[in-house]
Amino acid sequence: MPQIMAILNATPDSFYDGNPQNTAAAFLARAEQFIQDGADILDIGGESTRPGSLPVSETAERARVIPLIKILHREWPGLPLSLDTTKLAIAEEGLANGVQIINDVSGQPTPELFALVKKFNAKLVLMHTRGTPRTMQTQTDYADVVQEVKHFLAEKTAQALAAGLTKEQLILDPGFGFAKTRAQNYKLLKNLRELKTPGIPLLAALSRKSFLSTPGDTPSDRLPQTLAANLIALKQGADILRVHDVKATRQVVQFYLETEGAHG
Repeated sequence: MPQIMAILNATPDSFYDGNPQNTAAAFLARAEQFIQDGADILDIGGESTRPGSLPVSETAERARVIPLIKILHREWPGLPLSLDTTKLAIAEEGLANGVQIINDVSGQPTPELFALVKKFNAKLVLMHTRGTPRTMQTQTDYADVVQEVKHFLAEKTAQALAAGLTKEQLILDPGFGFAKTRAQNYKLLKNLRELKTPGIPLLAALSRKSFLSTPGDTPSDRLPQTLAANLIALKQGADILRVHDVKATRQVVQFYLETEGAHG
């Protein structure tokens, strides 16, 4: 059964739903709506990773996410929480306060991160990227993007397993929009099934990204393309969809399951 990971940005500058007026009450209300709409996982982030974005300090990121994680874990103790962070100290504090998944978008998981995830018996998202959010779109030279992303994820998986994690603790993410051109993102989506690894879920994070854009649009205009892309991802074997629009995505998942199960 495909799962929906709802994006909860605790940032003032995320490309789609960043809000300088974020408050704990507003954040909690959004989380509650996502749960009602059918979210299986909540993914909390305190640092924008949009192309060109700059890093934030550990102090600032901690202030944004840890109090919210504590509230969410208290309100919905059985709901899986994911933390989108590249900072080891933030990851550790999140895990100590109820986070079950570390969504590492650095592309360079460290031995220390593997050890931390193992210590808490948590899960880890291994994502493909190059460079940093500020530089990644200058690093899009691939001989074959599908095969290079596949090799990269296989290499990171081997490192994680060698560090003592199990396949059940891993999630693979091809990193749509990270160090890839529009054409490369489309090729990855079309061939997503080639990245499937037995026993490890495959995550597709396509929601409202710029490669889905049309001339003159904004992220708020990209829901139709996002839903279409997520349907393609499902048909290509995606196990988890990371999205801003939970209710609409749940309808897409239901439609997919009904049509895949139809006969005659």
